[in-house]
Amino acid sequence: MKAYLTIDDSPTQQTDVLADYLSERGLQGQFFCRGDRLAQDLEPAVRAVEKGMVLGNHNYSHTPAGALSYDDVIAEIEDTEKLIDAAYHKAGRLRPGKYFRFPYLDKGDGDRLEQRFGAIIEEAAAGRTLDLPGNEKVRRLQDYLKVQGFTQPYKDITHPLFKNPAIGGGADCMLTYTTGDWMLTARHKGKWDYKTREDLKARIDDDPWLCYEGGAQIVLVHDDPEIGLDVLALLDYMLDKGFTFLSV
Repeated sequence: MKAYLTIDDSPTQQTDVLADYLSERGLQGQFFCRGDRLAQDLEPAVRAVEKGMVLGNHNYSHTPAGALSYDDVIAEIEDTEKLIDAAYHKAGRLRPGKYFRFPYLDKGDGDRLEQRFGAIIEEAAAGRTLDLPGNEKVRRLQDYLKVQGFTQPYKDITHPLFKNPAIGGGADCMLTYTTGDWMLTARHKGKWDYKTREDLKARIDDDPWLCYEGGAQIVLVHDDPEIGLDVLALLDYMLDKGFTFLSV
């Protein structure tokens, strides 16, 4: 079982812990960084690069793109790009590529795909046409990302979700599995279907695509000190099950 590990909302006080955990095991994570957090403290991102991790852009303020004007989304992307470039420069490493993930997977039309991700996967697995209407701003943002050289660096993704052109053909980085770790934060705990760490482990076991041997998956966890131990436990669980985390 193969997967790319993607980590949203970096950097935080947990970034060094995650980077050390992965580095000690010879693994790579793709850390999608918020510009406001990079501006506050660049050093965790620099250290992550030095340990072999890859940085991606997660917009500056983590505001959903649907709540911003087109020009404001572009400004947030570009301000964050400057900080990512600075982190690589300070680490003395060449940047391997330009990667971007929309906060909440909102591509610009207000549809927070992350919050209905399970339903979307069920539609894709059943061969139904996905309900991804989009709008002119979505199309303009995709065009901008492609012109600027942003790509999805993942290979051998066989998940049915990626058969949809808006997903597999997009310039922004999507995913095939979210651990749901955020459900264990204080403001969410008890309000969703998965209420404990053991619930999330069972969710891993039950996902028919995540544990499929035939292709690579793209897994999402979050860089959040509040759930840091839960994230490490879920990663341990996946490694114990035989997952191999791939490098981009």
